[in-house]
Amino acid sequence: MINGKIKVWLPAIRAGSGADVYTQRLARALEHHGMVVEISWFPLRFEPVPFLLKNTSPPPGTDIVFANSWNAFAFKRAGLPLVVIEHHCVFDPAFRPYQSMAQDLYHRFLIKPFAMLSFRVANAIIAVSDFTARSLRQNAGLTNVEVIYNWVDTDIFCPPTENRRIGGPFRLLYIGNPSRRKGADLLATIMRKLGAGFELHFTAGLKTENMACSQTNMVRLGRLSNEQLICAYQECDALLFPSRFEGFGYAALEAMACGKPVITSNNTALPEVVVDGVTGILCDTDDTEAFANACRLLVDDPESCSLMGSAGRQRAIELFTESTALKLYLDLIDGLVAKRG
Repeated sequence: MINGKIKVWLPAIRAGSGADVYTQRLARALEHHGMVVEISWFPLRFEPVPFLLKNTSPPPGTDIVFANSWNAFAFKRAGLPLVVIEHHCVFDPAFRPYQSMAQDLYHRFLIKPFAMLSFRVANAIIAVSDFTARSLRQNAGLTNVEVIYNWVDTDIFCPPTENRRIGGPFRLLYIGNPSRRKGADLLATIMRKLGAGFELHFTAGLKTENMACSQTNMVRLGRLSNEQLICAYQECDALLFPSRFEGFGYAALEAMACGKPVITSNNTALPEVVVDGVTGILCDTDDTEAFANACRLLVDDPESCSLMGSAGRQRAIELFTESTALKLYLDLIDGLVAKRG
């Protein structure tokens, strides 16, 4: 301990993904609750060889370690409790259709053994959704998985104080990596069906870079800072997120916190975040016509669109805030550190 405060070590391989966001948010939240936190970032080149990190020394005074399942085993140290986090189970057979052959082989024959080793040496295992916990039970044979939902700072991710746009087409927003898993390949088809009355703003990285040029109703935003991301949510009318597989669904929650309805897929963890007909609209996976119709419904019924946005904001505040998640984290930390002593 440092001056009587519990010290938490968060070793993490920087991947430019939601796992990075999780690490940063967990660190800030634990610090807000009086703990000493240190993040150790490692380059992405260590992802296929995490065992090379086994000799990394914990920061002085470390009491407990939190790490991603893909590499947590490398940070197991005698006398230090290890908490393993699973964001989504990449060796779930349901994930396989959305991977290339190379990705499938990589996840099954490299990442899965690393994750299984991490689970074996863990003192506690956390999944970020009920779906991810079920996936671990079915595909890794685990029985000791605790669910703690991801969260968002609803003071920062919040509705705009005033309407920043007047008139113009109905603005949709897509936030996500360019993977097929995220459904980015469906966006151009959906926007062709919608036509000129709609406009999609999307983040950088979509593989088909000429997509924005071939579709006059698609606008490439580029890479966004956190402040720009929040503005993008606040200035859109709805989130369009046709993802095929989500361990949680950060984008959906962030949009809801900003008071925006979410049009997304009725699969994996997304129905745990978005309530169909209440905070957004859930569509069948890959059904581009259903996604287009959902967008049209919000345009044709502005009152429902507004009510869904308000309900999403309320759901984010009630279920997915830092205080809700941190109570569970603090109880877990206190219990594991007490056993250590």
